[in-house]
Amino acid sequence: MPEASTRDRALLGTRVAAMITEHIRKSGLAEGDELPSEAKLADEYGVSQRVVRDAFRSLSQQGVIRTRQGKKAVVSELRPVAVHSYFRLAMQADAAAIDELVEMRLALETKAAGLAATRITPEELAALRDLLDEVEQVGDDLRRRVELDLAFHIGVVKAARNRFFSGVIEALSDVLATERERGKELTEILGETHSESDAEHRALLLGLGTGDAALAEQQMRAHLERVQRRFRGDEEQLIT
Repeated sequence: MPEASTRDRALLGTRVAAMITEHIRKSGLAEGDELPSEAKLADEYGVSQRVVRDAFRSLSQQGVIRTRQGKKAVVSELRPVAVHSYFRLAMQADAAAIDELVEMRLALETKAAGLAATRITPEELAALRDLLDEVEQVGDDLRRRVELDLAFHIGVVKAARNRFFSGVIEALSDVLATERERGKELTEILGETHSESDAEHRALLLGLGTGDAALAEQQMRAHLERVQRRFRGDEEQLIT
């Protein structure tokens, strides 16, 4: 029956996708490396090219590979695509989600800061310092401040040398940018400056440079708790 044929092909596609993933792992393929052609993989796995195409489509949706018209598929930078979509939809559907987002940032980024203090390289410290120097030079350019702020926090998390922390923070990049835009707007609406945030970032940078995990965690926690109070205070104003 047609239904059974479709179901069987889907199961085959799932199995072939798993075999391709194993091939990537065993071969040590990295981002940008090409995979064998659909025809070659079909022959190797004893399936039709259509099944291989189904497997490629699934792996592309998962962020494992990138397919290109008329060219061989290539290994993608591992990206938690499904997580990214979930976070984006949650933020769009529920205005209260921003508070939960900051709570998650407190858990993840505080621990990441502690790890980064013990693992960060002098080059990474210098790069973070350059970002802060530029932040302080852009003044009230909200868009650029948001970009630099996000780059700074992602840099701290990456310095923790934990691929799962990095994967989550990168999957969150879109919604984190939205959160930061709202936070910076609140600062300006309330007639305040960005100096407090700048000072907290400088303190965090100093903490990272000492190699003291507890100090770096304390600095990150203090910064994010102030962000949390800002958003919660805004919600209270909207309610009253």
